[in-house]
Amino acid sequence: MASALNLLLSPNATNHTELRDAYNRALAQAEELYIASAYLTEWDTSCKLGKACRSIVFLVGTDFNLTRKEAMRNVLRWVPKHISFSFTAISSKSGNFHPKIVAWKSSHGKYHCIVGSSNLSKAAFSNNHEANVMMEISLTDFKRVCSWLDAVASDPSSSPIDKDWIEHHYTEAKISHKSKKETGVLKIEPSDLPHGPSCARAVRKRRVRQASFGEIAKPLRSAALRCAKRKMTDGDFWKAFWDLWSRHESRFQGSGIQISGKAAKWHQACSALLKILEQYQSFSAFQLDQLVAKEIDQLHKRKNPMRGAWLSEMLCHYLPELYPVRNEPVLIWLSHIKLRDRWGASEGQKYVELAQKLRLAVQKEHPAGARNLAELDGAIVQWAVDRGLF
Repeated sequence: MASALNLLLSPNATNHTELRDAYNRALAQAEELYIASAYLTEWDTSCKLGKACRSIVFLVGTDFNLTRKEAMRNVLRWVPKHISFSFTAISSKSGNFHPKIVAWKSSHGKYHCIVGSSNLSKAAFSNNHEANVMMEISLTDFKRVCSWLDAVASDPSSSPIDKDWIEHHYTEAKISHKSKKETGVLKIEPSDLPHGPSCARAVRKRRVRQASFGEIAKPLRSAALRCAKRKMTDGDFWKAFWDLWSRHESRFQGSGIQISGKAAKWHQACSALLKILEQYQSFSAFQLDQLVAKEIDQLHKRKNPMRGAWLSEMLCHYLPELYPVRNEPVLIWLSHIKLRDRWGASEGQKYVELAQKLRLAVQKEHPAGARNLAELDGAIVQWAVDRGLF
């Protein structure tokens, strides 16, 4: 196989037509063209077929009758009359038909293919998450693909597609247009989220308090960096941190840290915080979540108590869109709504999975007007206070 290979990932923010462009390239370059798709729901007749094309073999699956009649009609309208054309419906009687591949010989005598997850559907070229590879292949591999597809098309249960077959021998599946209930990471029902006038007031107050964190964010991070590099002792960091934070308006939590903080191994906790903050700009949210889980789990192995309320509050201050505080009111609320941690998950995994659920809750519901996880924490604290639970 030749070395030229392009990975086509959708959606692609920098080139949203990348997959479509790759298919158009195949159509424009092909002298011999093979197309196979598990199902065909759309065919763009405006796609240009190159003048050098002499033959097309087109196979579509009929599993679950998802292939659409109009798409097949469009293919028949699109194909020029002067070329050799084979259009075949593959029956599930010979086994489910799942390939998604385009293979072609170019007019320059080179061989190429696109293979991956994309069926021939509108969604595949727009909003689906798809992964495909476009590559140059050898003559041997091209012949293997062609022979394999020819054999599939030759199965007695397969049917040539023409207007008569579409109208009288194929029944397409009925597709419901009713909206489907979304599924995903969210396990928190809207009714479980804090709401009401008192929670809304708490969110507005928290917004002001969170904004004031900017006054101490840089000196706190500077002290953490010196401590992590062992240029400041744990005790000196504790003093510097406590002087900055103990009476500051931005502080979320109570005095529990005052007891455990004096003897903590702060260089470990500071190192974990800084690794996360340093990667914030370059990592995706998923990559950052993995790093956060790893750092918390390492602190857990070292039995460092600052991995919980302190680290989560610092993350919530610096990255309020991504990470929540894991404090007593939050734990009380989670217990009340019966949102259990995933069985077998590590401490770090439990924290980031909670963060993922709360992010989606804020994005979808904006409980009590909360726009981020720091503000949601204010509503949760007020919820616990209103019920005399905290």
